[in-house]
Amino acid sequence: MTHQTHTGHRAVIQAAIEDWWITTDLPEPFNPHAVATQIDMYLAASGHTITPDPRKHPMPTRRTITGALLIARLTAASTLATAIRHQWGWTTAGALVTGFLTREAIRALGTRRRDRT
Repeated sequence: MTHQTHTGHRAVIQAAIEDWWITTDLPEPFNPHAVATQIDMYLAASGHTITPDPRKHPMPTRRTITGALLIARLTAASTLATAIRHQWGWTTAGALVTGFLTREAIRALGTRRRDRT
C-alpha cells in the first residue's frame, strides 16, 4: 500500500482516518457514523467545514426514481386498458402522463449518473 501525503482539507481527512484506524478495535464492526463524526470533528478543529454546493440541485434518490417508474408502469397499464375500451380521451391523457413520468425518470437517472463522483 502506498502512503500519500495530501495538503489542506485532504490532510485533515487523512489524519482523521489514520487516527480512527489506530484507535479503533479492528475486529469490531465498521461504524460509518463514528468515522464520519471523527472526520467532521477533525475538519472543524482545523477550521474546515463541509457545506452543500448551492449551485447544485440535490441528487434524485433511488426511491424517487423507482416510484416514478412504478407510477409510469401503472399509468401505461391503465392506458392500455382504456385503449381496449376505445376511450380515446383517457387513452391520450394516460399516454401523456406515462410519457412525462418516463421522461422524468430518465432525466433523474441521467442526473444521478452525471453527479456521481
